[in-house]
Amino acid sequence: MNCQDQIYSEEYIDFIGNRSLIESKYTLDCKQPLGARFASLYLKLSDGYEDGTVYGYYNIPKLFGLQDTGSMESSGILQVRENPYLKLDGSGVLIGFVDTGIDYAGSIFLKQDGTTRVTAIWDQTIPAGSPIRLPAQPELPETPENITRTPEGFLYGSEFTHEQLNAAVKMADAYEGISSRDENGHGTFLASIAAGNELPDGSFTGAAPKADIAMVKLKPAKNRLRAYYQIKEDAVAYQENDIMAGVLYLVSLAKKRQQPLVICLGLGTNAGSHRGGLPLARMLEELGSSVGIIIVAGTGNETSRGHHFEGQISSESGYEDVEIRVAEGENGFFLELWASAPETYSIAIRSPNGEVIPRIYVRPGRIEILNFALAQTRVEVSYRLSVTGTGEFLALLRFINITPGVWTVRVYNDLFITGHYHMWLPIESFLRQDTVFLRPSEFITLTSPSDAANVISVSNYNYQNNSVYLYSGRGYTTDGRICPDLAAPGVGIEGFTSSLSGVGNELRRVQRSGSSVAAAHMAGAAALFCQWTRESGIHYFSSTDVKTYFIRGAKRDSSRTYPNREWGFGTLDLYGVFRNLQTQIF
Repeated sequence: MNCQDQIYSEEYIDFIGNRSLIESKYTLDCKQPLGARFASLYLKLSDGYEDGTVYGYYNIPKLFGLQDTGSMESSGILQVRENPYLKLDGSGVLIGFVDTGIDYAGSIFLKQDGTTRVTAIWDQTIPAGSPIRLPAQPELPETPENITRTPEGFLYGSEFTHEQLNAAVKMADAYEGISSRDENGHGTFLASIAAGNELPDGSFTGAAPKADIAMVKLKPAKNRLRAYYQIKEDAVAYQENDIMAGVLYLVSLAKKRQQPLVICLGLGTNAGSHRGGLPLARMLEELGSSVGIIIVAGTGNETSRGHHFEGQISSESGYEDVEIRVAEGENGFFLELWASAPETYSIAIRSPNGEVIPRIYVRPGRIEILNFALAQTRVEVSYRLSVTGTGEFLALLRFINITPGVWTVRVYNDLFITGHYHMWLPIESFLRQDTVFLRPSEFITLTSPSDAANVISVSNYNYQNNSVYLYSGRGYTTDGRICPDLAAPGVGIEGFTSSLSGVGNELRRVQRSGSSVAAAHMAGAAALFCQWTRESGIHYFSSTDVKTYFIRGAKRDSSRTYPNREWGFGTLDLYGVFRNLQTQIF
């Protein structure tokens, strides 16, 4: 079995690890570098991820879900594009997405000459070596045996070049030539918001209608990883290591094309301590400090979902009861408890039937397996005294075949400093709707990777009535950093998505709401700003720099105090950024 087959095979399981350690310890050929710090490894293990104590918390890829459930004028985008001294449209800038794919032949992405603005697609779902059925075109590079290739530096999937995509759009049905398309519609919708064409009648425009577009279509998470995390059967889920590879592909593509890059991430997870510690977040933090790379991530749609509990145990009481209502039909889930060093905690559990498992003391390196006879539920409990990278304390509870009803987790403080801790359930799309904490906290509900430093984190609001979206993820991070940075329109936004039939080239016009929609707005605005810096001869802007200028130009309501957990430093106002720049000296 070759390396690509191993990556797709359910017999092999994926890990993320330190690149130098992996390269020195393993002689296997199938290792996918994920930047300078990380690498992905694929191993054939009969017990899968079940013996979780063998691996570090961050070694097992986390699962990420999608984040969506007249806006350009409210963001100051139209004013900038129509200003005769600016006339910005995104030309010369590459906007990249790591998502569900894109319907590249839709008219909203075509130039007037009929060619597509989608410059490249890396489709992770199509193995290299798959057939390409394009008509003979003299401008196409020769491809041995007319089969697809992996992108340079990557071990799986198929890359489709601009030349190949243009040859396909000339066909009556482009997808007969290049079959990569967006069956979900999420990626296509985000691309239309950030960079869709302006319609002749003026009824729709993307934020940066002349920007180039690149798409990474993620392969679905492997079944063994889905089973390990106990997510819903119908949940759309993607692996952290595939997302990391997708981001690095976009960086490599922009470097080859010598273009500034804006990366729009419309995915999120509740895993981690919500301070930017996951491998993906740490990689984005590093990339976000690089010149010419702007990274935008939505804060998610987890507020009012009941998935975060903020605990406080007094030194006198010594413990606190945390109640979780589990919905009918729930298979199971992971529950994470995080606390800052040096504090440690231990837990006891009571089932809805009244059956009690007494206090399970901290024993590092072991998984305690608890069987509830009456509830017919299994719970696996493990403790990490110091999670690599952050030094935090972590208690992991994996509920399997869980009985519906109210479960009680009694949390004991073993080493008291502050008695402060956090617990998170998985994101909304991974759980049944009624599986919730009975006393949830509405704060620190932002998802990763919006918690990464050097990323522009975006909450979403309704631009028509200037109210924050009910589900918009709120900050701050657990280490006190200001997140979100800004809010952008994300409620009832029109865009274009895949046709219901999945046949032909045309798209359908729909409305959507959610964090990823706000992120697409911000990404388009960032592309316009990057165009201006490039045309002005300024080439030293990083994600952090752009964030700073956007914060300075943001709209702020006099009735609110800034920064705050819902709006960050205010709402996106690109025109305000340029007004502010009139007084700045570079």
